Amino acid sequence: MRGRLSSLSTLCKRFASILRRCDVDSFLNIGRLYQEIAPMEKRIDMHINLLRREEFREMECVSDVVKWVLSPVVILAKADL
Repeated sequence: MRGRLSSLSTLCKRFASILRRCDVDSFLNIGRLYQEIAPMEKRIDMHINLLRREEFREMECVSDVVKWVLSPVVILAKADL
């Protein structure tokens, strides 16, 4: 699990770095992915809130991370990075 979370963290950092440095046209094109990324963001927020309340569900988090790391949006993002 730690390895997959680390991969997801690295991918998020790379994505944020690209967003900070890209030109306006690229930024607008990336913005079109928001509809597909928004559910992932909500699930990440949910897992963080569960951790804060000490109600973390490890297997559910692992399942989500595996989906995210293997999702088509992430695969496309990795290819473009």
